[in-house]
Amino acid sequence: MNTNAATVESIRVVLLYYEKLGYDPLQLLQQGGISPDTLPIDRHPISMAAFSHFFATACHLSGDPRLGLHIGDISNLDAMGIIGQLYRYSRNMIEGTHLITRYLPLMHTVFTYELTEGDEQVQIILTPCFNQPEAAFVTRQLIELALAFTRHGIQDGTQSTIDPVTIKVTWPLSATEQSEYESIFRCQVLDNQSHNILIYDKKTIDIPHVFHDSTLLKALEASANAGLQFSPWSSNDLQKALLIMNAEEKERSRIARNLHDGICGTLAAVKMHLSAVQAQYPFRESTDFNQALALLDEVSNEVRKTAHSLMPEVLQNYGLDEALKRYCQNLAPCCTARINYFRSGTPLRFEGGFELATYRIAQELMHNAIRHAQAHQVLVQLNLDEDLVLTIEDDGIGFKQEQLSPGSGLDNLRQHVNSLGGAIYWESNEAAGTAVTITFPEQHLPYKI
Repeated sequence: MNTNAATVESIRVVLLYYEKLGYDPLQLLQQGGISPDTLPIDRHPISMAAFSHFFATACHLSGDPRLGLHIGDISNLDAMGIIGQLYRYSRNMIEGTHLITRYLPLMHTVFTYELTEGDEQVQIILTPCFNQPEAAFVTRQLIELALAFTRHGIQDGTQSTIDPVTIKVTWPLSATEQSEYESIFRCQVLDNQSHNILIYDKKTIDIPHVFHDSTLLKALEASANAGLQFSPWSSNDLQKALLIMNAEEKERSRIARNLHDGICGTLAAVKMHLSAVQAQYPFRESTDFNQALALLDEVSNEVRKTAHSLMPEVLQNYGLDEALKRYCQNLAPCCTARINYFRSGTPLRFEGGFELATYRIAQELMHNAIRHAQAHQVLVQLNLDEDLVLTIEDDGIGFKQEQLSPGSGLDNLRQHVNSLGGAIYWESNEAAGTAVTITFPEQHLPYKI
């Protein structure tokens, strides 16, 4: 049981979804035997004994004996980090599953994960690697999590509602558990079987993944291979991360163009036809008809705003300063808060991936100030004198420092900034507003050449 069986990435996933289910992650950290100091250390090893104790504590504190199943049922591909992204951008179910099989040790070695093909069905088989009785509890929890996660992952990859044909598990199920399984997996459930298996119809493997991107997949595999060798985060890894973000932005741009050029154009044509009909028939003054036209305008505006938020062309063409300024100008009429933007220093251009990442971080912080902090005033400042310093201040309700706990949304933001070579600091008190300062040292800034 002292053998290493997981990495800290698995702990982060549990903490994240433990909180999403409404439980206290800080209490779990305090009693679960995992040092908070280990959480920021990528691929830090966790022994089977420590992992078992942590999961048992999570179930005890939550009062949920099927916690793993319920975490898996609300999880998505993003939750599983690079493994989830490898699956999302793979070609189809077969390629994606083979990638999970290869890179699962980045998260744990509690069970193996493999796909087999028959004439009419495909099976995803999860086989435990630890046979000791004391490992049985956490093994079942993690397999239940993976079974539910796999179902969601397949639906996410294909953007469909595909469900398995049958699920088999090696443990007995009570009548209540049987009913819950059938509700979650929406298929036949068999207990006391020889293996843990998800069974799908063979035609499932032919459905292409909607977001397949071979370039992005190569970058992700390069990073995953480096992870398997337990190499520390380096400048090379940073370049890979920026490449990934650039590839993701290309996909955002493609979707945005389809929204703007396709759906918006169709809605405009529908509006023209309805207006022509209105001019020819007696119901032209109908309140209901005019309301329908107004709703059509509203939908068109919403689709257009979504397209613009997905594709920040101004960022590509003019850089971070201009993009932030225009974003603040566009956001101001849509919210009750007053938003001001100031820049000092000479506006410079940086590598596209870095500009994009910084822009997205600023967006998230502004949304936090407006939606969650209930701010009336938001001040955004970009200083480019030497270091790049981005400051976002608000006069909202503030937050407790406990919200910076490992696995929280704010902690994920901190890790994102750190991965780009920067540092982020919060100053906040309840009812006294919040000031967030992000600093990227000049010597680490990726200037555009």
